[in-house]
Amino acid sequence: MDTTALSKKIKEKTLELGFYACGITDCAPINSTVTHAYQTYLQEERNADMNYLNNYLSLRFNPQQLVPQAKSIIVVLASYYNNTAFFPPQNRYHLARYAWGQDYHKVIKQRLKTLQQYIVQLVPDSINRYFVDTAPVMEKHLAERAGLGWIGKNTLLVNQHGSYHFIATLFTSAVLTYDQPALSKHPCASCSLCQQACPSQALRNFGMDARKCFAYQSIENHHDIDEDFNSNTHYIYGCDECQKACPFNHNAAPAAIKEFDTNPLLLDITDEQWENIHQEDFDRIFATSAVKRIGFQKMKSNIQYAANRLYRKNNHFIQ
Repeated sequence: MDTTALSKKIKEKTLELGFYACGITDCAPINSTVTHAYQTYLQEERNADMNYLNNYLSLRFNPQQLVPQAKSIIVVLASYYNNTAFFPPQNRYHLARYAWGQDYHKVIKQRLKTLQQYIVQLVPDSINRYFVDTAPVMEKHLAERAGLGWIGKNTLLVNQHGSYHFIATLFTSAVLTYDQPALSKHPCASCSLCQQACPSQALRNFGMDARKCFAYQSIENHHDIDEDFNSNTHYIYGCDECQKACPFNHNAAPAAIKEFDTNPLLLDITDEQWENIHQEDFDRIFATSAVKRIGFQKMKSNIQYAANRLYRKNNHFIQ
């Protein structure tokens, strides 16, 4: 089978598995403009205390080193966008949309395992490894290189269907046909809606300061959010404001993977129930969710932060 036919079969399989887009790129090093920007980001400590981002820089910048036998990198996008009426009108507390369904790490890994098995059927002696947010892989830049979109001013991968998607990669020793970056002119050049929408002014140019980002504060920051942290948001886990502002998300690709449907246990929770959540409630509601990894105490702290900001004008604080 020639490389074109093989690549076509693999892409068709990814659509069958629920991914809405697939691109293929080579294993060449990440370009120097990107690596320089990344190193500057670290030097300026805009990664906050996510110290793991300092690790394995050689692997991050040189995909070939991560999987020496690889000849091609398959990049897939899985939409998590759905229109379920999650937040009742009276509910002030929000979760980032990606957390409405099941844990994407587990869901996507299972599908990539199936894809890996399919590739082995097509190329029996091939070596394949897949990654979902668990290795030093610069997924967004590989996706851009594979023609799946561009990096927006909110630092996310954006395409004509927006940015509500997970990115995953499969490295293979199979020789495939590579896709090309789709753009010569940047679609976000004259737009700054995402930057204007950020509730804590964490975005500037095409970069993000994690120290100012509420998604970081509510997920990756393992301590309580400082009451002096200025964020005009009602989120208690993550934040979608920059994505909600993006015009490309008006044409978001609907989720095709049923595990990303909204957890029905989230549908009827009131503000009062959030404010009085117990460990048992947290464990039951988030049993299959990525939210589970922050733990009950962190969630309780996030809710307290949000509640205090909401009710500050009335001098009402929850304890």
